[in-house]
Amino acid sequence: MSYEQSIQRIEAIAQQLERGEMPIDEMASRLREAQELLRQCRQQLYAADKAVQEILATDSESE
Repeated sequence: MSYEQSIQRIEAIAQQLERGEMPIDEMASRLREAQELLRQCRQQLYAADKAVQEILATDSESE
């Protein structure tokens, strides 16, 4: 799942949780799903940041 798709899913889950119209066990399941998606997003951001830092380091070395 892409970063953007994960963020959209997290937002949808947040809206569902805010409405509070589901049983507590389903709410807990959705919360776990959102936590996992957030973990994946953090990993994707870390990887992107690392790639940018490597590009910038390579770019500054060639100057």
